[in-house]
Amino acid sequence: MIKMSEKNESRLTSLAAMTGKSVDDFIEILLENYQDELDIKEAEQVLQESGGISLSELKNKYGL
Repeated sequence: MIKMSEKNESRLTSLAAMTGKSVDDFIEILLENYQDELDIKEAEQVLQESGGISLSELKNKYGL
């Protein structure tokens, strides 16, 4: 069980209802989105440290 303030519990319940999801499903979506953000930040850091990749290299790599 997760302990949270009444305010946060109310917000969570309202947001879940607005999306037509259960609170559990909504939390899963939030966690997945947060993990995606962390993955993007990590990828950006790796690109920055490696000197990046040019747009033409990306196009060639992915056949764009």
